[in-house]
Amino acid sequence: MCKLRVLLAIDEASLGGGQTHVLLLAKYLDRANFGVEIATKETGWLVDEVRKLGAIVHPIDIANNLSWKSYQSVRQLFADRKFDVVHTHGGTAGFWMRLGAIGLKSKPILVHTYHGLHYLNFSQALNRSISQRLKGIIFKQIDRVLLTYTDRIICVCRSDYDKAIDVGVAHPDRTSIVYNGIEIDKFSHPLGNENERHQHRNSARQLFGIDPTEFIFGNVGRLHEQKGHEYLLRAFAKLDNCSRLAIVGDGELRDELILLADKLKISDRVLFLGARNDVSEFLAAIDTFVLPSLWEGQPIALLEALASGKLCIASNVNGIPEIINGVNGYLVPPQDINALATAMKLAIDLPELLPSPTQLGCGKLPPRFFAEQMAAEMAKIYF
Repeated sequence: MCKLRVLLAIDEASLGGGQTHVLLLAKYLDRANFGVEIATKETGWLVDEVRKLGAIVHPIDIANNLSWKSYQSVRQLFADRKFDVVHTHGGTAGFWMRLGAIGLKSKPILVHTYHGLHYLNFSQALNRSISQRLKGIIFKQIDRVLLTYTDRIICVCRSDYDKAIDVGVAHPDRTSIVYNGIEIDKFSHPLGNENERHQHRNSARQLFGIDPTEFIFGNVGRLHEQKGHEYLLRAFAKLDNCSRLAIVGDGELRDELILLADKLKISDRVLFLGARNDVSEFLAAIDTFVLPSLWEGQPIALLEALASGKLCIASNVNGIPEIINGVNGYLVPPQDINALATAMKLAIDLPELLPSPTQLGCGKLPPRFFAEQMAAEMAKIYF
């Protein structure tokens, strides 16, 4: 049997959830059956990691607006290389790759994954500006048109599946749910006795300059409105000076959030660590993981925190309740600063009152969240 030639396409190569998803697909799809290549920006974290796997990377120049150059870039790639499957991730790659495949003599199977239907939070929210709402409506209409040319839609959680069907950007007969997967062993180690875990925690803290006796709240996510960092800082400011907050990630709100921390007089207790590729060590170093997102698809960072055995506090939005169920973590209403602060205070003072994955045993995630399972489910769809 000949290998299927699969192209995985995503617009940005920087470290993020979608990029991690693409990398793990490239790593865990059976190489006996699939020849996987990647199309993305010329440089970035994803490019470096994919090349370590020995996979081919195709630099593509695609813009977030209408651009003849972007269209030519995609058409040239399809002229140079013949693919059996083109699997797009994110709105920009999904637009240009599907558009560029229209009219090809030998059309590949087109698969598109929604890593969260972010534009719905603009088109349907009354508190958005007219231009933001209009942009969301336009993106939705574009996806409805492109659905005609798409063989299969993938959603990473049930919430996204239901929304996609409801707004007409997916059809139930051609849509599947494939949950994000993680490399479970990378985050659930060590699973030894309490003393071994304590030693691992202390060694990890040395990497980040964190004192062994400090109580540390941790967050991993792009510094973007979606992730709710403003509410996290405001909630943290309500706590006594007995804890610190460490944030991994970068983005357009970095300077604004640093100014807010200064305004709230908590700058000396907040660490902005930037984007990092040692998240497993970071999670080993913290005590409680907090994810106050305003909307989500299915956050990989939350899966990683659960696999690490961390007490997790997260917003009760979209795909998060499919991961945090009240048994393995604590849910709070989005944008509710007081509720978030109360949960964080409990994590310090009375952690036994909050559900934690450590009660179930470290790393006890259902197999649907394993990278190997994710790749196996995707392989069935490609065939």
